[in-house]
Amino acid sequence: MNKTRRTILRGIGGAVICLPALECFGEITDKNAPVRFGAMFMPNGVNPPDWVPQGVGEAFELSPILTPLQKHRSNITVVSNLMNETSSSDHIKLTSAFLCGQNHVGQKSEASIDHLIAQKIGTGSRVPHLRLGTEPPRAQGYLTCSNVSWNEDNVLLAPELNPRVAFDRMFRDFNSPEARRKAQGQRSILDAVLHRSKSFSRDLSAYDKQKMDQYFSSIRELEEQLDKIITPPTKTAAGWTPSLSANETTKSRPPEEVPDNAEEYMDALIDLMILGMWTDTTRVATLMMGHGLSRKNFAFLDGVNNDHHVTSHHRNNPQLLKEYEIICRWHVQRLQRMMDKMALIDEGGSSLLDNSLMLFGAGMSQGNTHSGSNIPILLAGKAGGAMKTGRHIQTATNTQHSNLLLSVLQKMGVNRERFGKSTGTVDLS
Repeated sequence: MNKTRRTILRGIGGAVICLPALECFGEITDKNAPVRFGAMFMPNGVNPPDWVPQGVGEAFELSPILTPLQKHRSNITVVSNLMNETSSSDHIKLTSAFLCGQNHVGQKSEASIDHLIAQKIGTGSRVPHLRLGTEPPRAQGYLTCSNVSWNEDNVLLAPELNPRVAFDRMFRDFNSPEARRKAQGQRSILDAVLHRSKSFSRDLSAYDKQKMDQYFSSIRELEEQLDKIITPPTKTAAGWTPSLSANETTKSRPPEEVPDNAEEYMDALIDLMILGMWTDTTRVATLMMGHGLSRKNFAFLDGVNNDHHVTSHHRNNPQLLKEYEIICRWHVQRLQRMMDKMALIDEGGSSLLDNSLMLFGAGMSQGNTHSGSNIPILLAGKAGGAMKTGRHIQTATNTQHSNLLLSVLQKMGVNRERFGKSTGTVDLS
């Protein structure tokens, strides 16, 4: 078999698996590794004193919310004093402006930076822009708070909520009814390419065989995780229990693609992002961890009794403030888990984390006041060496968030002089 960097294993049922970087594709160095971009949106803001680090530059201490990132302190850049859109706004406007610098409520705005970056670096990938989410969109009038990705025509680019659909989009090519039929009986995508993978692996070096085993194990683990969270064996789909009698038809059955366990669901989506970027299936991935008005119930966390939106409107109630902190830290822990895994993926002297730039944060400072001032934002990864990390950058008060977005665009090779409401850039070098 001819082995090239773009080698793809194809099998029955439309199975398509892009392979990770291997020695047989040529010398593996951090010079030829592609740079990836990811964005993770956290709804409902934070309590700023629990987010903003103490100290600036390299001499900073992680805040209570950011403590899960202690082992990755040298790989993050926290940027404070950024103002999103205006100093005071609402969930809807601030969510839609998160990656655009301007809101999309009743006006034409910029395309989001994830879309622009995908146009620049994603066109050669099987999935140019992977967009994922965890909550269905709000009703008409609130759609803009259910989306952070937009194109040049002011059209929202909706996230995929079903991890199995996203998985199939990445690893299957249903180009015929026959392919779909054959896929029905497959327990694993790996079974579909078993013969091809054995043939391919026959002459691999020990290093490459180890990488292939690691990669296939990750795929198998994700498949098993999807089976578990989407089709629980001992209860109805997603743990749903009918609340209406048989003759009542006013309420439709919830979709099966929304799993019952919030943590397993989120982690499955994150694993999809990692696999996609690892194998060059995608170079740009966006995850909405909740929509901008999320009322997700976090009572599964110790010390939490309320939903996310309620805690964000804490009115300085000590109990709600504590619950708010726990919920926000849980979201940061998802980033920590992602960074843990990305740091272990070797790309020839550098890691997948080194060769990525992840933007993590919220569109508003805190839900209590609907403030757009000092929004919680951090960057993770070194963007292939273009980023100077391990810093807390404290910008001037109410620096436009667009300045940071413009700087990120430039780091990712998008040639722009202005973006959104930018008045300059943030020095990330």
